[in-house]
Order: sequence, then structure tokens, then C-alpha cells
Amino acid sequence: MAPEYSLIPLAFPDDPPSRQAILRGALRLFVRDGLCETSLRDIAAETGYSNTVLYKFFESKNDLAIHLFERSYGTLVMSVQDAMDSRRTFREDLQALVDRYVSFLDQNLDAVIYVHENLRFFWPQASSKTRLNPLLGLLRKWIEKGKAEGEVDPNENTELLVSLTIGLLSQFARMLYFQECEPPALQWRESIKNLLDRALRQKKRKS
Repeated sequence: MAPEYSLIPLAFPDDPPSRQAILRGALRLFVRDGLCETSLRDIAAETGYSNTVLYKFFESKNDLAIHLFERSYGTLVMSVQDAMDSRRTFREDLQALVDRYVSFLDQNLDAVIYVHENLRFFWPQASSKTRLNPLLGLLRKWIEKGKAEGEVDPNENTELLVSLTIGLLSQFARMLYFQECEPPALQWRESIKNLLDRALRQKKRKS
């Protein structure tokens, strides 16, 4: 069975088709038009389901939006977490991290954009389960692992290196969305890995 991160992270397989269609349509509109600009009427028109059906599954637009955030964020975090293996080296984790991320982009770019663009807004509203395992925390542990292995300069600030990593990954997703980088994301994985490798690698001191 394929890992769950390879699935569209919006609905469970046993969800009714109407609910799945609403989730997919809402995500598409939220990313394309924005949260404030998208109404339940817009979602109903996009999906072909009435407001009554929408209210059957979600109490409000905000309830729907938070659900989409938590499902998208949780699945993205799970895919990154799967790349962080204590049995592997920092560099092996780097390859796995980039592989997971670009695969996730190719499977559901909207979900990644939605997470990156709305993290600041939805994080305070997220459930305790979602907040328990933050994406930045995973990257922070990975950077510290690189320092312990001598792959990352211990004198460099960990928070800035985490910012550098997430900044590259999130901006690449945006460029892919706006077709400033040609899809699929998979074709860019070696370039992304090499950029991160050079940026994070410990500089050799001149004697």
C-alpha cells in the first residue's frame, strides 16, 4: 500500500462523493480567488451542490476552511516526517525530504499553496493535535542532526537555516503554481537538493 502522503489529502476514502467534491472545489477556489473573496455560494456553483448540502457537512465557511487547512497541513507534515529517519544520515534525509516534497507538489499543488499562504491565519485556530507536530519543528530537528554529524556549520543559527529551507520550498511551490517553473515538480528535485545542500553544508575552514 502506498504511504498516505501520496493520496489527495482532503477527504477520507469513505466520504460521500458530495463531500469530496465540496472539499476539492473549495480548495481550488480558496487558492485561486482567496478566502475572503470566496463565498459558500461560489463553492456551491463550482461543485454543483446546494448550500444545504454544504451545511450538512460544515457549519460555516470558516469551519470548511479550517478543515481543509488541517487535512492539508497534516498530510504535508506526515510526508516530511517520513523523510526524517533516525537510521539515515542527514544527507540521506535531505534527498528523501526533497523527494517527498516534490511528489506532494505534483499530487496536490493547491494543498501546499493553501498551507503556505494561510499558516499564519489558521495556526492559532488549529487543533491541539495539529499544533503538536509543527513542520518547523521537524526541520529544526533535522538541522540539528546535520550539525551533530558535522554536515551543517554549528555556528550558524538554526532558526535562520530552517527559514532558509522552508523559504526555498514554499517559494518554489508558488513559482510552480504560477508556472514560472515548468511542471512537473519532480524534474526540479536534483536542483532543489543541490541548492539546499550548498546552502546548509558546513564550510571548510582554510588552514
